[in-house]
Amino acid sequence: MRGLVRAVDGLSRAFGAIAAALVIVLVVLMLYDVVLRYVFNAPTIWGNDLNTWLMGASFVLSIAYAMSTDSHVRVDLLYDRRTRPRIRIFDLVGLTAIVLPTVAWITLGLYDHFMTAYQSGERSGSGGWNPIVWPFKLVLLVGFAIFTVQIVAEIIKRAASLMGRPLDARDEMGDVHGV
Repeated sequence: MRGLVRAVDGLSRAFGAIAAALVIVLVVLMLYDVVLRYVFNAPTIWGNDLNTWLMGASFVLSIAYAMSTDSHVRVDLLYDRRTRPRIRIFDLVGLTAIVLPTVAWITLGLYDHFMTAYQSGERSGSGGWNPIVWPFKLVLLVGFAIFTVQIVAEIIKRAASLMGRPLDARDEMGDVHGV
């Protein structure tokens, strides 16, 4: 199990790095588009669509990374040192009963969404560029698929920690998932 969890965490880190690189590309393209628009009065026909897609891609590809590094937002009122054992159980139950089924259902829906766009050659319908949309829908599908697998890894981590065999170095040091 430790090898599987490490592999999934590594995959999430890799896609987190890709998401970070996309943010840099996004900033450069936005700057380029703004300069063309306001300095040269020559806006691009592709700027708005591409910038929107890059922002969405960076967000969805970083979700699993945020989960694996415990960088997501949570309510500190519930997550303090006194509640650590109960929180492990709460996390395990919540991830297993609510989060995993929901994210898996969304991932399956995104697969259908992607296939429909790919098979029909769906286009954005916006602006003069009017690009095909299946590449972006594929990125959404990939991001949620990785997120689904990361949730499974988190469930394994929580269960192992509750059984006294933590798989995460933070668990071994007593700092379970930022708590």
